[in-house]
Amino acid sequence: MIIQRTLMTCHKGVDLHAATAERVMRRRLEGGEGLAGLARAEFHTFWQVGDESAPESVERLLTVGRYFNPNKHHFAHFVWRGAGTPWTGIPARGDPLPGDWPGEVVATDLPVGGGAVLDRLLGGAIPAGANSAGASVVDVCAFPLGEASAVLSGVLWRLALAPGTAAPADVAGRLVETRSAREGLLVNPHMQGWLASPARSLNA
Repeated sequence: MIIQRTLMTCHKGVDLHAATAERVMRRRLEGGEGLAGLARAEFHTFWQVGDESAPESVERLLTVGRYFNPNKHHFAHFVWRGAGTPWTGIPARGDPLPGDWPGEVVATDLPVGGGAVLDRLLGGAIPAGANSAGASVVDVCAFPLGEASAVLSGVLWRLALAPGTAAPADVAGRLVETRSAREGLLVNPHMQGWLASPARSLNA
């Protein structure tokens, strides 16, 4: 069994990176008309093998000043346990995220508990612009390939696809992976790996 500890942060105010990317995707990319909302959180994650005793490692991430600024960020500390391989050791190209990732919430400054924490970090259960409960969401973790440091940093994107979008996971994949000026924006496949969740309804 491996243990993955993840510090995830999001902006307290408007996330200009996500807002700009959403506008470009909707206006310029093939399939962008199906994008109903885009949200983003930064993550910093590391793995342990069978060792439960390292919450202080995340505490150091919170206090060192490089990963978290309490004046501009909300945060959550998650722990995931399961069989698998650290992401630094896989050539991930849209492979599936574990269904229960990022795992159990250990600490957060958000006034919510349980499974609602990740939704709050990503702009609420329904990301900005996705005003219908019939929308589908796909979460994508993007991170640099070949990273050798102890902590792997990357971005978790949540794409909300409009109700009635056919094959929303496929549409999300085309919007994510950059292939040309009209195809994809969020991941450079020559430099980054990414893992994606299955599409799910916001009613789920």
